[in-house]
Amino acid sequence: MSIVHRLAAGAAASVALVALAVPALAQADPEYPVEVGQPTLATAVSVCDGGKSGVEVILDDRDEPYTVRLTGSALPAQKSTYDDEHGVNRVLFTPVPVGSYTVEIEGADEKSDGLPVTVKPCKDLDPAKGELNVSVACRGGWGVATFEIANPATGDVRNYTLQINNPYAYNVEVAAGVFLSITDNLYDDGEYVATLRGDGFETPLVRKFTVKCASDKAPGVGTYALCDSKPDVTSPAQLWVELDNPNRAAVEYSVTANSLTKKVSVPGASHGNVNLGGIPAGDYPVVVKGSDGTEAVTGVSVDHCADVKVDRDGLQVATRCVDDASVVTVRFYAVGPYPSERKFSIEGTPRFDATVRFDGDGVYRWTRHVGLFEDGVYTAHLTGGGLDTTEKFTVDCAKDTPQPTTTVSTPDTTTTPKPTEPSQPQESTPAVTTSAAPVPPGDGGTSPDGGLPVTGVAVGGMVLLGLAALGGGTALLIVVRRRRAAGQG
Repeated sequence: MSIVHRLAAGAAASVALVALAVPALAQADPEYPVEVGQPTLATAVSVCDGGKSGVEVILDDRDEPYTVRLTGSALPAQKSTYDDEHGVNRVLFTPVPVGSYTVEIEGADEKSDGLPVTVKPCKDLDPAKGELNVSVACRGGWGVATFEIANPATGDVRNYTLQINNPYAYNVEVAAGVFLSITDNLYDDGEYVATLRGDGFETPLVRKFTVKCASDKAPGVGTYALCDSKPDVTSPAQLWVELDNPNRAAVEYSVTANSLTKKVSVPGASHGNVNLGGIPAGDYPVVVKGSDGTEAVTGVSVDHCADVKVDRDGLQVATRCVDDASVVTVRFYAVGPYPSERKFSIEGTPRFDATVRFDGDGVYRWTRHVGLFEDGVYTAHLTGGGLDTTEKFTVDCAKDTPQPTTTVSTPDTTTTPKPTEPSQPQESTPAVTTSAAPVPPGDGGTSPDGGLPVTGVAVGGMVLLGLAALGGGTALLIVVRRRRAAGQG
């Protein structure tokens, strides 16, 4: 049987779902507990935007309707319509402009749920990719596959059949110069084969792809050690390490910094943190080792908290001499009105020019420069956003200085969750906590499948270190009854 349903009036493509078979539920891997349940089996189809576009969501065959949202769009939630002839539920969102969205299903509460969808402009059609391009992403330890099908022809509508291993296939009609994307979830780890047949092919076009999402993914790691904003601060900053576990099962992580190690167990696709206690000013490596054999390394810079004096003119410059080297710390304070964007400069030294932005009240930003300033008197300026601040500072250190370095530092944390413990010295064991994974902010952090750069926010030519926004798994929606199976090509 086949289903043909046009996404929108005048849309240049259509899709048909062919339900060839429903695979039996695969058995859970006995080697590790599956902590994150299966997502609701869902398919989203998006057509490139050549003036009018839409997103259609296809769900399973239950009798009662689903309530579906296209998060990121201005369109209201819709209830699915049951297609009795073909035994599926359907929801159509239109018009949908170019952009990235998430299909969310009401009542779905697994961290593996939430189907990402991207609508692209038709002019982005890339002939170099051919008629079929496959990409894989991980969500809550489960795979999400996107199949981009294109018609590079100049004048003919083409009909294709896309088959993914044996059980699933799609019939697709694509107008000339148009491409569409089919996004499926619920892929377990394994090897898969996507085969495209139809007009323009003498032999089928085959794309093999691998899903590896359940385990052995290094955590997303972020660090911050913030001085209290009180004028009389003398206690050291508390070092917090934030962790995102992108794997399906729980992992115990050992976190080491400043010769101290703490352990924390983080559930699958969840967020955890550990407080390593008070830490003196300086720069420290932070090493995270997982019980699954993964390892991640990052770092943290800690300010001299005793020097911090909140200044309502928005700027403080502090100087020290360490081993005959100049140490100059520049601090920017959150002073309204907001949002504020200000220019920082030091007369005669354009290398330190920077733009500093605050969107609301929050912890100060800072940056530390070691060995970059020779002895002398300097004049710093911070202007814009209601401020016109000038501050002079003096460097009086020996000339025999080591190789200059610049240390990155704490960014604006106006959107940062506060630590769950007060940032005061404690004799007891620092806290170890876990929580559901938050939606990752845009700044800093590391994605579970990427490298581990030092986290921070760019401010002009400077990089400011501090709280890492974690790019791990995002908690969204439901449990399902079926699973796609690998190895059935």
